[in-house]
Amino acid sequence: MSKESRKYLQRRSAWKSKRKLLFQLLTTRSRREHLPEYGYFQPKDIERILVQTEANIKQLMPFFIDINHLGNYRNEYVGLIDLAIYRALISEHVEKDYAISLVADLLWLAALHLKSSPLLAMGQAFMRLSSKTPTDHLEKVLNWVLKTRVGPPGYRVSVHKENDVFHLDYSSCLVHDFYKQFGKEELQFFRRTWCTSDFATAEMLVDGGKCERAHTLSDGDAVCDMRWFVKRRNLSDSA
Repeated sequence: MSKESRKYLQRRSAWKSKRKLLFQLLTTRSRREHLPEYGYFQPKDIERILVQTEANIKQLMPFFIDINHLGNYRNEYVGLIDLAIYRALISEHVEKDYAISLVADLLWLAALHLKSSPLLAMGQAFMRLSSKTPTDHLEKVLNWVLKTRVGPPGYRVSVHKENDVFHLDYSSCLVHDFYKQFGKEELQFFRRTWCTSDFATAEMLVDGGKCERAHTLSDGDAVCDMRWFVKRRNLSDSA
C-alpha cells in the first residue's frame, strides 16, 4: 500500500471515530451551557454540525502540514478536525467558552475510547507487568508515545531523566505549528483543549502519573517544559 493510501486511511479512520464520539457527546448536552431550558442538542442539530465540520475540514486542508510519519500525521489531522468542530459549533451559535469546553470533553472521551481498545489495553498490560516500579511503567509509556505520536520528525524534543522525573522539553510541536498559522482565537482554543489535556492524560496512562509544566509554546514561550513523574502516595491519600 502506498504512503498516500495509508494517509488517506488515517484521515478516514480519525474522522469516523471523532464523528461517532461527537454525536455521542452532544446528545447529552444542552444547547447552552447550564441552561437546559434552551433544550438539548437534537439529532438534526448534530447532523448540521457534522455537515459543517466536514466542510470546515476541507477548508482547513490547505493549511495542513504534510508529513510522512503516520503517527505525527494522524495527531495533526485530529487537531485539524478539532478546529473544524469548534468552528462548526460557533456557526451553530454556541458560545465560545462552551464550544471550547465541548471540544475539551471530546478530547477526553477520545482518550478513554483509545485506552479501552483491545490492542492498546494489551500493550498497556504488558508494559505494566514488565515494569518493576510505576516509574519504570511511566518510562515505557512515554517512550512508546514519543515513538508513535509526539516525537521526531514532527516534534523537536529533548528528553532526559533526573531523580525519577522525566524531562520532555519541546521546542517544536507539529499541532502547534498547524494552529499558529491562524489567529489568537485559534491558539487560545488549542491552549485550552490540547495543551491542558496533558495533565489528565498523565493520570490516565499510569496510576499516580502527574504532568507539570511551567511554560508552553502556545503561550508564546520558547519551550514546553513538561515534567512527568509518579506521585508518591501518602497514607492520607487512601484515608
